[in-house]
Order: sequence, then C-alpha cells, then structure tokens
Amino acid sequence: MKKMIKALLISSFICVLASASVSCGLTDDSSSKEGSEVVAENESSENETVNPETSASKKMKENDPEETENAEETAPAAEERELPTYSDIEIFKENGIFPSGKYILGEEMPEGVYLFKADQTGHGVEGVYADPSESKQISAAYVHFDGSRIAELKGNGYVHFSWCTAYDLSKHPEIVNDPFTSSGMFMVGRDIEPGEYHIVPDEGEYGDYAEWHIYSSINCIAPVERASGYGVEGDDIEGTTITLNEGEFLETQFCKIAK
Repeated sequence: MKKMIKALLISSFICVLASASVSCGLTDDSSSKEGSEVVAENESSENETVNPETSASKKMKENDPEETENAEETAPAAEERELPTYSDIEIFKENGIFPSGKYILGEEMPEGVYLFKADQTGHGVEGVYADPSESKQISAAYVHFDGSRIAELKGNGYVHFSWCTAYDLSKHPEIVNDPFTSSGMFMVGRDIEPGEYHIVPDEGEYGDYAEWHIYSSINCIAPVERASGYGVEGDDIEGTTITLNEGEFLETQFCKIAK
C-alpha cells in the first residue's frame, strides 16, 4: 500500500513538473511572438514615415515634365520676346524713334532712310533678314559700325539692330551727326557740305590706321560704293584728300575728316 501511494505521489509530482514546463514554454513563445509583432509594427511605422517622402519625391519628379511643359506653353519664344508690343510699335512709328530690337520691315518699321546712332559703347550692329530666326540674311552685311550708320530700308524682311537707336530721318532732320568729331556714316548735304576734305586718323589703340568709303546709294540690300581707301601703320593716310558730292554718303572708321 505504501509503495502504491509513493508511486502515485511521484507520478503526480512528475505531472506537475511537466505542466509547469509546458506553461513556461507557452509564455515564452507568446512573449516572443508579441515582441516580434511590436518590432514589426515599429518597422512598419518607420516605413510609413519614410514612404510618404519617397512618394512625394516621386510625385515631384513625375510632375516636373508637366511643369516644364506648362512653362514652355506659357513662355513666348525667344524671337517673340524680342518683338516690341503693338502699343510700343505704334508709339515708335509715330515718333520715328526705334530702340534696339527686331522689327518687321514695312509693317512695324516703315520703309525709309534711317540714322542708327550707337549708344554709350560707341559701337552698334544692324542687319536685315528674310526670317525672324535670322538664318537668311538679305542685307549686304550684318554691319558693325562705329558712331553712326545710315541705311535705306525697303522691301520685306526683319530689321535687327543692337546697341543703338534708329531715327527716321524724314521726322528727325535735327539729329546731329558730326563727321568732324567722330567716325560713322554721314549724308552729304545734311551732315556735311559738298566739297573736298582730308582724312585725319584717330590717335588710339589702332595707331594711324584709317578706312573710308563713299557711297552713291545706301540701299540696305545692295549699297553702291563710288570710292574707298584705307591706310595702315607706316602708310601716309593722313592728309588723303576726298571729294564729296551732294546726295552721297561718307563712311569713316578710326578716322575723322577736316577741311
């Protein structure tokens, strides 16, 4: 009997130990599982914090082409920006004074004889083209000039000039253009009287180099040159005599004239 009771006690003790062991195992697994869930939730939260930024960045990148396209649609082309507004052009035409820019000849800038006066730099450029992109030049040259330039504008095309102001001489006979004080282009009978003059080279970085041209016509497409001359260092250019007739045009570079 005692042996039987002892066996039962031992068996019960073993069962208690087994139950305790199983209980502990379940608790550890549960804790481990819960810990894993917490870690997963934290990682998910971190991912959610990062992902919106990533999404926003992607969205910005995706929107960039659209913004660029919209900007291109609203921004005028370069050649369009160079053209003055309609109201400006009407004022220019009425006053006969045109600032640097690009104009449609005969429409925005009337045909006529114009004096281009260089700005404070002392240099200007002027040319006439068949198209606004300036790929087809129809004037004699895209002229770089010192002081002033006179051109007869006629026909169709685009007039483009920079660093100077254009004056319609039919409206501005008072504009001073003095060949005795600076280089440029001058109208005989307007800026200078017909007669004989001699060339006086400028004293400057170009030494005694001088160049001059006399035109009987200044059509912007095909000016007609009657006479010309130039001198380089060592040549006896100073004192060269030229004869100017009524209605002709004198162009000087790096020189002036004197009686």
